[in-house]
Amino acid sequence: MLRLDELKAEIKGEFFLQEELKHHDVKKVEAQADIIIKPAGKKDLVKALRMLEKSGFPHLVINSKGRVVFPDKRFHGAVIVTDLKLDH
Repeated sequence: MLRLDELKAEIKGEFFLQEELKHHDVKKVEAQADIIIKPAGKKDLVKALRMLEKSGFPHLVINSKGRVVFPDKRFHGAVIVTDLKLDH
């Protein structure tokens, strides 16, 4: 199970609860997210992804220019907003 206090303790960045994505400079997205995470850097992005995957909490990663369509105008899970690139 995902614990917000654990995420905040492990990941540097900003966290927002029950907010519209448009209030976070995410263009073309009309939806509310349960959790918005803005990691401070790549290491924090990787940590966030690992913690979310391990907990089974639904999540996706979009950048500020992303176009994402939510069928019911809501995403039940965490949304990571970043323009950081991951090396695969």
